[in-house]
Amino acid sequence: MFKIKQQWIAPEWEDALKQADLLNIEALTTRQFDWFEEPNRRRGGWSGVTRIVLNPDAAPQDQQAVFLKIQQNHFYRAPNTFFTKQLTFEREFEVLQQLDTVTDSIPELVLFAKWRSGSDVGAILVTKALDGWYPLPDWIQGKKGLTPPDEITFQKALEAIAKGASEIHAAGWVHLCFSAKHLFIRPKDDGEFESCVIDMEKCRKHLSAAHRTRKDCAHFMRHTPGLTEAHKLIFLQAYFQT
Repeated sequence: MFKIKQQWIAPEWEDALKQADLLNIEALTTRQFDWFEEPNRRRGGWSGVTRIVLNPDAAPQDQQAVFLKIQQNHFYRAPNTFFTKQLTFEREFEVLQQLDTVTDSIPELVLFAKWRSGSDVGAILVTKALDGWYPLPDWIQGKKGLTPPDEITFQKALEAIAKGASEIHAAGWVHLCFSAKHLFIRPKDDGEFESCVIDMEKCRKHLSAAHRTRKDCAHFMRHTPGLTEAHKLIFLQAYFQT
């Protein structure tokens, strides 16, 4: 028997979700998706990601797109919850909700639902698609048709990334995988940049500010391609000035 255990909908998205038939959660659990990423299967469970345009008949500039992440029996065990099993997208939803008021450098929440069907447990997490954003590694290396940044532009991007990290850490959270592959950059009209970090399911609270800073900043500087010592200094200066 299928039963919704929890559901949250962003009010400003409800009409668009309804028109796209994304509020029939039970139907979504059996829907065949064109996967954005191949489903991850492990430990008897699975999870996958797809990109959906809610209003495909609209003009391209008026289309609304979302990322839909769906999973079943795909759990995460965190040491700070005594290794209790929790669906990874449920965990990510809770983190995004708590960080929503402290930073703009995270995906915009659209929909969350958790369900049970017999012995199976699943969740759906929908966020606004990052259209117009540059995947940081591709941008730095000039891949996928992107023009790599000049030095001044890259410095501004580093400052935006540092600002986002600082805001997350100031709220007591640590990302634990704060690397280029989880970061997106978008230019603003004034020539500055904004950043967005994704895949928040491993985030957790940590009492030590030094630990939060050391863990994420070191990870970013170690795993971001093309960072010079001067770039690292610019990043750290912007981080501590935020």
